[in-house]
Amino acid sequence: MRGTLQLRGAKERDSQEGTSNQCDRVMPKFCLRFPSAAALALLTFTASCSPTSLPNSKHKANSPSTTASAKHPIAVAQPPSTCLKIDPFTKAIENAQSAATLAQSARSQQEWDLVISQWIQAITAMQAIAPESSRRTFAQKKVAEYLQNLEIAQQKATTINSSLPFSSFDNPIFNEQLRLYLSYIAAVGTPDVLIVGSSRALVGVDPLQLQQVLATSGKRGLKVFNFGVNGATARIIDLQLRQLLTREQLPRLIIWADGVRAFNSGRVDRTYNSLVASVGYKRLMVGDRPRLPQTQPETSDACENIPGTSMSSVTIEKSKASAGSARSTAVSERWWLAQVSLETMNKSVPSSASPLLLNQLSGAPVSQQVTLLGNATGYSTFAINGNGFLPLNSRFVPGTYYQQNPRVAGRYDSDYQPFSLAGQQAVALNTIKTFARQQRIPLVFVNLPLTQDYLDPVRRNREQQFQQFMQRQAGEGFIFINLGRQWLTQNQYFVDPSHLNRYGAAAVATQLATNPQIPWPQPRP
Repeated sequence: MRGTLQLRGAKERDSQEGTSNQCDRVMPKFCLRFPSAAALALLTFTASCSPTSLPNSKHKANSPSTTASAKHPIAVAQPPSTCLKIDPFTKAIENAQSAATLAQSARSQQEWDLVISQWIQAITAMQAIAPESSRRTFAQKKVAEYLQNLEIAQQKATTINSSLPFSSFDNPIFNEQLRLYLSYIAAVGTPDVLIVGSSRALVGVDPLQLQQVLATSGKRGLKVFNFGVNGATARIIDLQLRQLLTREQLPRLIIWADGVRAFNSGRVDRTYNSLVASVGYKRLMVGDRPRLPQTQPETSDACENIPGTSMSSVTIEKSKASAGSARSTAVSERWWLAQVSLETMNKSVPSSASPLLLNQLSGAPVSQQVTLLGNATGYSTFAINGNGFLPLNSRFVPGTYYQQNPRVAGRYDSDYQPFSLAGQQAVALNTIKTFARQQRIPLVFVNLPLTQDYLDPVRRNREQQFQQFMQRQAGEGFIFINLGRQWLTQNQYFVDPSHLNRYGAAAVATQLATNPQIPWPQPRP
């Protein structure tokens, strides 16, 4: 109530003393409701703000002519220019301090959205510092810091809104990839090209790089999405394409990127067994397909509102009041590495963890510290980008990798022992081929690269059997592209012996975009 009285008092003083400070006071994300005449005056004033102020601006703001202009804005011949110059550096620091303070007490998604808004404004203001300014170098460093803090705030907002709009399939990556895919379709439409496969596809084919290279060859405008899921076998891909997605949600081209492990019917398919035992799968079997909630048409006005901003005016005032004491606390910032495991749920050999995101922790209590944690499978779903791709930065260095991870021979690897290319996975492959042919969707299988360290004699023998098996399967709309041995010693393209990093994923995407075997769809008119 007190905050409301203060706000009203401030508005009354503004109406008496002029509106020369309104450009600084009105936040872009909030809309204060004024009486109609005052609102028109404020809109006229803010629309006519100039980077330079006129002499005696206060006197002119209070003059009768100015008052008349405010009441009849259309009749103004030359809009008044009463906005004071705003220093973008100061504005950025103020927004950053506000964001940092609000983050200490933010709990709801709306509150974290406000924190995000403040960081975005801080970044925008800091980036506005001119290249020739002496403060430019420092400002760019601050932009990088603010971007990291923005990422943390976005992750927190996402975590709070983590409840699924459909029944769970008991696989966090599958759930999140499905929700993202449905949201992607709602936002930009069904992709022209869909990438599927296990974790090797999730981290191994960069859809944005694929789009960009295709655009240079006359395929501009094609949309590509990566629907890779950790542990996905041929049976999982069959479920995705035939049972999960509707005809309208299917692409015009499917790229299945993986390797021999996805086709070994000799091993127990724990990922598939867990998924078909889930509530989500049971709902799917009775015709209840996962869907996102329907929303009202989204529009934006010149004056934007953040819904549910009960904390806005009062909390901002509180945050400004407490900002000084918060900044005076001499607490050194600690930086933590959030890590991502690359292995599937049924992998018997642990993999090294790969640095993914920096997380800044301030002096808040441990219970309130923002930590970026992976889910039960070891992956961070927040790190997956808008096209479904998980970019990994680290590079495979055998000397250091095997200091932290045992070197396990293929004969002891549960992905290869026992081994059989005849069985349920082969049946699933044939079902997928038939389905794609019926839907007139070209199906391309890409055998992704492996390192020499990974291909010991047992695995090398399995790879040879697999390549022969796939070559016999090729034909009638099914294309097999073998990249398995092209980078045996190019460790800089890998994050571990069998998973590509973001550089390898970009290189694979470039190769695919220029491969004449692949029947890329024509861009839509």
